[in-house]
Amino acid sequence: MKKIGLIGGMGPVSTVDYYQQLVTKFQQSHPNACPPIVIDSLDVFKLLTLEEMRDRHSLIQILLASLNNLKKAGASFAALTANTPHMVFDELTAVSPLPLISIIDSTLAAIKKNRQRNIGLIGTKMTMELGFYQKKLQSAGINLVTPSAEQIDTIHQIISEELEVGIVTAQSKQKLLEIIKKMSSKSNLEGIILGCTELPLILGQKDISITVYDTVSIHVNDILNTALQD
Repeated sequence: MKKIGLIGGMGPVSTVDYYQQLVTKFQQSHPNACPPIVIDSLDVFKLLTLEEMRDRHSLIQILLASLNNLKKAGASFAALTANTPHMVFDELTAVSPLPLISIIDSTLAAIKKNRQRNIGLIGTKMTMELGFYQKKLQSAGINLVTPSAEQIDTIHQIISEELEVGIVTAQSKQKLLEIIKKMSSKSNLEGIILGCTELPLILGQKDISITVYDTVSIHVNDILNTALQD
């Protein structure tokens, strides 16, 4: 089995979720065993500042250093445990010492499998505004809907000030559900992408009537499949 490399800490709570899901899902087919995983943990708040400043060069350099650490630790491939850093995924792939598994490619494959064409996206302000999700999905003929400017600010605040530090409140959950309901009603959505790896901490399929694309769970499945390939 290939050793899994994770760039973690983006944020810490979702990194724990990745680790737990990887172990749990692996043990469903390999009881009494654990997958080989190495994690290089970064500072989510430093990364968020760079992302908000659109400082792509510095962001790439930090992620590249982390990938080099993972390679030295014996990882066979790697994944970023967050959506927003995928804003530089193509540039990072070009210089990475390891093959990378894209959370966006994994999510796109899940949407195509369901044959859905009208999808909503919520996540950090950068994920919703920079267009890297839109570019990938639109190239596959999928219409991607993002919230209004005011809704984007609300979602980003909940993520950056609450979820990133593990705070989950019923009030914030209700705000997110109301935003999704309005987006779905206005645009006749078939599904919604939880485009931040902290969002599954507060939202799930049981809360929402349309298809929920939990990017952590989807990504984990692809990471495990890659690790188990000969």
